[in-house]
Amino acid sequence: ARSVTATRARPAMVSRTTTRTARAAKAEGARHGIVKKRTLLEKLSNGAKKEGRSSNQVVTKTKRERNKGVKAEAKREGCEWTREESGDGDEGPFPGFSRPHQEECRSVTRVLTDLHGDPSRDWQSEDEDRLQVEVERVSVLDSLVGTILSQNTTDKTSHKAYASLKRSFPTWESVRVGDPALVAESIRVGGLSEIKTRRIQSILNAVREERGECSLEHLRSQTSESVKEYLSKFKGVGPKTISCVLMFCLERPEFPVDVHVWKIAISLGWVPARATREQTYEHLNRRVPDDVKYSLHVLLVEHGKVYQNDVKLLRPCVKEALEGRDEGRLARPM
Repeated sequence: ARSVTATRARPAMVSRTTTRTARAAKAEGARHGIVKKRTLLEKLSNGAKKEGRSSNQVVTKTKRERNKGVKAEAKREGCEWTREESGDGDEGPFPGFSRPHQEECRSVTRVLTDLHGDPSRDWQSEDEDRLQVEVERVSVLDSLVGTILSQNTTDKTSHKAYASLKRSFPTWESVRVGDPALVAESIRVGGLSEIKTRRIQSILNAVREERGECSLEHLRSQTSESVKEYLSKFKGVGPKTISCVLMFCLERPEFPVDVHVWKIAISLGWVPARATREQTYEHLNRRVPDDVKYSLHVLLVEHGKVYQNDVKLLRPCVKEALEGRDEGRLARPM
């Protein structure tokens, strides 16, 4: 009987032992899991710290080598890199990128004048449309709206759109309160009429609310930087539009960059090959001499239209200007 009882008791004891072993194993596994989690967290933490240090190193390296990249770009484009000529600290998007030099700008202006005529003397009598005098634009608001209408279209069609708008809506107040569909119809010839109508009416409403009238004449007494800051708050008014208003209307020394000027500047090595249009404007507006900004701008635009932005006729004069400049520097006493 005892033997039978002991035999019967063994499975229960084994079962209890197995249960205790399983619990112990589970607890041990849990402890190992915790250790693994801690180890993983420590690794992740250390990895994050290393990544943070690496990221900081990358940022530092990027800052340190940014100028090296532009310098290498300049070398590939045959441009000089001199920090002494980079200005008064306001170096723009390409610090130390010294081209175009004044000699280049003046030389290209002379060649383009011989090729296309003098904008201030020949164009008005030869072809009025080339100087944008088809429609009289007197006020700052005239100039701003006219430049908005010129976006994404030709000068000829933008002039037609402006003339049509003024015939249908003689005052800017009438444009402001006019039926958007009718305003859009009046400028349809220039393209993107609905978008341009929304932007023009939005500007007019904002100016009317702020100034009590549809007028921007107060900008005439403002500095160029103040004008840029004020106009840039309006949707659809970018650097090129603002620069055109400053140069054509307010007669400030500005150098607008349209697609023709942008492509020609890249081809001549005046900016790095990967420069954006806005970067090109910021750079050239600092580098081009004030007294040739107007002529050089309109001549480059004309050349781009006539010769599809080809610069073969300009390379010799640029090369000559650079060589003459180098000779002058070598002859300069140490």
